[in-house]
Amino acid sequence: MKAIIGALFRVGTFALTVGAGTVVGLLAIPIITRVVGADAWAVQVLVQTLATLFGVVVAFGWGTVGPGLVASLDSKERPQLFLDSLITRSYLLCVAAPVMMILLAVLRPREALFVTLASAAYLMPFVGASWYFVGEGRPMRLFLFDALPQLLGTVAGVGVLVATRDFTLLVTTQLVFNLIAVVISSTVVLRDGAGRLTANFSPRNSLRQMAQQRHGVITAATGSFYVNLPMLVVNAIIPTQLASYAIADRLFRFAVTAFSPILQFVQGWIPDGGAGASDHRIKRASQLAPILGVLGGSVLAAAGPWAAQLLVPGSNNFGYSLSVPVGVSFAAVAVSQIIGLACLVPIGKARELASSTLVGAALGTPLILLGAVSLGVAGVVWGMAFSEAAVAVFQIVVLRRHLSGKA
Repeated sequence: MKAIIGALFRVGTFALTVGAGTVVGLLAIPIITRVVGADAWAVQVLVQTLATLFGVVVAFGWGTVGPGLVASLDSKERPQLFLDSLITRSYLLCVAAPVMMILLAVLRPREALFVTLASAAYLMPFVGASWYFVGEGRPMRLFLFDALPQLLGTVAGVGVLVATRDFTLLVTTQLVFNLIAVVISSTVVLRDGAGRLTANFSPRNSLRQMAQQRHGVITAATGSFYVNLPMLVVNAIIPTQLASYAIADRLFRFAVTAFSPILQFVQGWIPDGGAGASDHRIKRASQLAPILGVLGGSVLAAAGPWAAQLLVPGSNNFGYSLSVPVGVSFAAVAVSQIIGLACLVPIGKARELASSTLVGAALGTPLILLGAVSLGVAGVVWGMAFSEAAVAVFQIVVLRRHLSGKA
């Protein structure tokens, strides 16, 4: 009973981080649009979208496979891993940020100062320690030392915007708080390794770190490409159905966000029992993953049209023909996240994890294109569903081979 209560508390704390960020973000949108207008807000969304792409370069796979790496290490070795990554990611930030700033300044010359500061603000969290706290299974540290300063930055930024009506001051405030979050979270982690850490600022060492992370960055980059591909395809081939796909995309992303506390818990829970219990816990997690995936996917498929009405009231053309493949996609992603990120990474299968995402992209790209041409937006979502299922099956096969080899 004590273990169950502890597990529920940990999941709940992870959920607090996700939920607080979602609520603050949603509440900020109407205030921002009321003060500066929808067009200015759209520029902010553009910067945030590009930041997720450039953030793949800055995080360089640590955000994807980092929790598993941390979870698989002895607690005394973890701070050194973080320090090496912090130095490397800082170098990458110094390279990626100017490129993003220049690109956005060219695209939005009239808002050059805004997009420059916003670029720095939204890239900064990729240098932080969120993935480290997930890997060590310390959700309260994740909330207090990483998420909370960023949330306060958004709240303070909105307050500054309301007081001054200067949108640039909002992102400047966020930049300051996001930097504070990086400093605080990094200090907390590095303090755990005081006296045992070696800071190597050699670019050659950073290149070596990046080489070791190649599978993680392939996974992150492929995933980023694949997540954004359907929207581009719909916009190019069937633009009249963009609104319907946008609803499907939002519901899918909200579902994945809601599932993230469970994933974060499992990533830290597997190594908690020590090396002797890790295989047993991996087995249990792999058995639980399909159950959670099917349960969540079924709810999403059944409640999708109702949820779509909450997002876009009125006639939105979102029925079961779309909610069912969205549910299938979520079920497959839930399985692949637990199997891939929580189970394969700790056993040294990051290469196979990267291969699974490449298989998904190779299969999904033609399916999404053919689906758009033949079946419209429903074909696009079914293309996603089949490819996500292929990723999950690939990872399950890899894990079963590993476990059967140790039996």
